[in-house]
Amino acid sequence: MTTYLILGATSLGQLVAQRLVDQQAGTVRVLHAATDNLSADLASSVNEFSGDLTKEATYVDALQDAPIIFSALEGMDVDLAFEALFDAQYHHQLKLTRFVMLSTAGVDHEVTGELAYPGITDVKEYLNQQRYAAKLVDEAEFPYTILRPVTLTTEAAKDPQIIKEGEPVLAGVVSQSTVAQVAVDLLKNGGADYQSLAVC
Repeated sequence: MTTYLILGATSLGQLVAQRLVDQQAGTVRVLHAATDNLSADLASSVNEFSGDLTKEATYVDALQDAPIIFSALEGMDVDLAFEALFDAQYHHQLKLTRFVMLSTAGVDHEVTGELAYPGITDVKEYLNQQRYAAKLVDEAEFPYTILRPVTLTTEAAKDPQIIKEGEPVLAGVVSQSTVAQVAVDLLKNGGADYQSLAVC
């Protein structure tokens, strides 16, 4: 049976986890910071892990059984979490199947117009951290896809517009539900290996 690991109890992370549960895709685990909580419905349907995401030991149990991973981590210090995750994977010789990373438009200097980064006060440092986190994923040497959505909203899902790396992206918004739809498809069906895709 396929094992999925969702990193982060963000609204997008919980949305992806719930869709995988609803579709009976396999075993679903959610690993989140100790200060975060899952919705009651989701918590009863997944295997929940929590702890300090910047500590290697936090990841060891959740990384068993070669999971397919979706990182829904947002905000600052995603790079520190990834360092800990990949240290755990390397030091404990744990196999990973696939990694889908939520990043953001703007990391490739590809955005035309002003993109909003809600909750981020130091945009330059944030983007640098996102670039370093993506570099860690790339160097881990297993199939991955990086998703770079424009500003996330809670609107209803629409058909996603996918833009490949190197092509310009217009500043704007995209629904979390749309991004979740793209992420779940990649987690279940694969594809877009070693690619970074903007989602609008």
